[in-house]
Amino acid sequence: MIADDRFDSGDGVVNRNQVAQQCGQHDDLQEQFEAARQEAVENHDRYLRALAESENMRKRLERLCDERVWQEKKRLLTHILDLANQLEQALEYVDGDDPVGVGVRLTYHQLQQVLAQEGVRALQPVGQAFDPRIHEAVEMSSGSGERNGVTGEFRKGYMLDGRLLRPARVRVERMD
Repeated sequence: MIADDRFDSGDGVVNRNQVAQQCGQHDDLQEQFEAARQEAVENHDRYLRALAESENMRKRLERLCDERVWQEKKRLLTHILDLANQLEQALEYVDGDDPVGVGVRLTYHQLQQVLAQEGVRALQPVGQAFDPRIHEAVEMSSGSGERNGVTGEFRKGYMLDGRLLRPARVRVERMD
């Protein structure tokens, strides 16, 4: 006969206290497992958030660098465009056979080639509708031209990579 606190499990006689103790350990292990699984889920979530934040920071820095490069390129090219304007004005007063005029013309053409290689494109405003985003009106005229159309250009405007580098200074047909 087996005592009350022991029973036959089929594999031998087992003490009820031992079974209860093993069940308690099993419950503790189950709780530890669940806690570890929850911590793993939280760590994975933190990892994904940190990864997303890192990617966002990389993109933000890339945009910031691109904008800084654009601003510096714009600053430099604006100075070069001022030189090109001065050379254009000089060409209005030189004779075609004058060696100095030939040198100014050659310099002007080389400067235009450099600007073209950098992606600078001149605006062609005359005959177009006035657009305040790319034109700067410096004179109004009244005549038979298109209403609110550009009828003259005082200073060339330029675009770079689809963005305005410098607005064109223009004469605009008066709106009546």
